[in-house]
This record gives sequence, structure tokens and C-alpha cells, in this order.
Amino acid sequence: MITLYKQASNGRLLYAEYWIEEDQVVEHIGEVGTVGTTTRMDFPASFSNEDEFKVDFLHRYSDQGYKQASEDDGYMLIIQYPMKSLTGSKRDLWLKDKASEALTSELGWKGLGIVDGHDMGKTANPVPQYALNIYCLVMDETLGIQAVKRVLRETRLDYTRIKIASRDLKNDGDYILKYSAKNNQEFYV
Repeated sequence: MITLYKQASNGRLLYAEYWIEEDQVVEHIGEVGTVGTTTRMDFPASFSNEDEFKVDFLHRYSDQGYKQASEDDGYMLIIQYPMKSLTGSKRDLWLKDKASEALTSELGWKGLGIVDGHDMGKTANPVPQYALNIYCLVMDETLGIQAVKRVLRETRLDYTRIKIASRDLKNDGDYILKYSAKNNQEFYV
């Protein structure tokens, strides 16, 4: 999959991406934060291989001002769930899989970003505390946080226990807590 972005004249961020699915190429374009439109075409069709299609795709969209995001574009979100033990329970493992799956779908279909991994274990809090962290790379911090909150609430994936922190990839600073379902405003990775 390749995803390209373009800043529109109205200030909104647009995306264009493609992937190969079975014997079809899927192109997905839209405004970041919306589902956009999807077109499917038989593959390889007029292209002899994926590399040839990729060159055509990059040429078509780069001519319109789209480009690949650099390593320091966007934000890294941490969606954090509290755990009671270092290794987590069966419920924590289930939650990791289900939340990651829901977030992958929501962020991907809206051109917002990707789930970039997870970890489970002890936080940096001096008082022993354990957490499940799910990392999401998003292109728009506000829309990304809104999407995360919405999908976890709608899928009933322990939304009332989460904390969401964010770090701008342009600077190497600390994560800043952006949302806490509880009144606790402390955040430790």
C-alpha cells in the first residue's frame, strides 16, 4: 500500500492510496477524516506488474501535488488502557486485538493513518502501574483523536478506561495527555 497526501487550497488535507487485493487494484481517495471514494479495477489489466502500476499511480498523483509523508509528518497517538498485572489478563489480550482491529479499520478508511504497534507492561510511573499501549500514526491530531474516541465508544471497547496522549513527530518531545476518560490527568508511557 502506498498513501500520498496533498494540502488543498482550502487548508484541508487530501489522501490518495492504493493496494492490491486479490486480482484487483483498489484506489482510495478523499479528504483526511472522511471515508472518500474507492475504485476497483482488474489487475494487472494494462500493466505488466505492480511496479509498473506504482510508477503510473505516483506520476498521476504527484502531477496533482500529492506526495508521500516524511518521517516527521503527523502525530503519534498512544491509546492507553490500564492493566492489573505486568503480562495482562486474557481480557487485556483480547482488548489489544479487538481495539487494534477497530482502529486499523477506522484510521485506514478515513485516510487518517495506521496502527503502528502496541506494548504491554509497567509504565514509567514511580508507583507500580501497568498498561496496554496502542500506537497510532495519524496525519491530523484532532481528527485522529476524534476518530479513536468514536470508534472505541461505538464498538464498546472499554472506552470509559482509556487515555489518549499525542506527540508531534516534528519535535522529539514528550507525549502530552489529550484525553482521559477518568479524572486522572497523570500520564506515563
